[in-house]
Amino acid sequence: MNASHVPPSATGPPPPASASAAAAAADDDDDDAWDRRIRQTGCFAENERLLICHADSNDWRQCARELAAFR
Repeated sequence: MNASHVPPSATGPPPPASASAAAAAADDDDDDAWDRRIRQTGCFAENERLLICHADSNDWRQCARELAAFR
């Protein structure tokens, strides 16, 4: 392939945003609303610690301390 030859797809505009991209953007807004609601309860830090524990261990049983603090 000639180094000076660039395929047409490389120089054209990007494809239009798909419906899934729009849905993902809407989900980002939902996450923000969720965070706002959790912050309003006054237990945002406890919720974050519980979620992180579960993400790290993948086992709710290992997060008893975080769950007790959240309750």
